[in-house]
Amino acid sequence: MRAWLPVVLVLALAGCGGSDDAPTPSASSASTTPGKVSTEASGTVDPLAITSYVCRRNAKGVWKVQGTLKNTGKQVRDYSVTAFIGQQTGPARVVELDRVRAGASVPFAMDPIVAAPEGPCRLRAVIAL
Repeated sequence: MRAWLPVVLVLALAGCGGSDDAPTPSASSASTTPGKVSTEASGTVDPLAITSYVCRRNAKGVWKVQGTLKNTGKQVRDYSVTAFIGQQTGPARVVELDRVRAGASVPFAMDPIVAAPEGPCRLRAVIAL
């Protein structure tokens, strides 16, 4: 439980203050809301967008995903981050990160759909069309 406390504090502080150059993520991007269920996000996969993440099971066996996405492009982009536990096809949890400015990083969190309790955990960032 202690390991999650710094992450929660960082996520809470990430939404505070800022200038006009700060990214404007959607409300779901920095929250731990479940996200929407989808089978596939449409767009172009950006393999460099997810710069850090933690994907693990807690003591109760519940999977949690938290991380940071960076827009590596030169213009504002909308992203979808998909988490798969156990397989890379079928139903998955998707969190949308809207209007991420070029070079900006935004946090994300979700409760993934678990197809296989033992994992593995796979994440994919897609630039929305």
